[in-house]
Amino acid sequence: MATRARRFSAMIVALLCLIGSSKTTITAQTVDTSLQNVRTAIIQATGVPDASLDLKVAGKIFVVSRINSALNQTNHSARDGEASRIATVVAKTISDGTPYRDIHTIRVLYVATLKPGGQQKIIDTIDFRKDPSGIFHFHIT
Repeated sequence: MATRARRFSAMIVALLCLIGSSKTTITAQTVDTSLQNVRTAIIQATGVPDASLDLKVAGKIFVVSRINSALNQTNHSARDGEASRIATVVAKTISDGTPYRDIHTIRVLYVATLKPGGQQKIIDTIDFRKDPSGIFHFHIT
């Protein structure tokens, strides 16, 4: 009887592990698809080249990196304009809340790299913070 109980317990644990890992896979796929949707929306709204965008979520911060942008050579206010358009698109695209309901900051980074995958130099960082009503606003530091 004790052996049967151990087998049953082992089967339950294995089943719970299987269920837990399948939820993780679905969530990862959802985030990957959602990031691609955000990328596509940014490209359509701003016309930036696909190769100059890198998107990721770092904790509760949604990060959009503009890599080797022509705006790296301009002033901060020129980058603010594009960053505002990007943040507006990101906010609208993630507003359904599913994997991004806890995002409190959209960060647009302007970075320079000498070669793909190489070390990045941050030229500018522009943040948009979510207010209590869920709207992202330009953050002045």
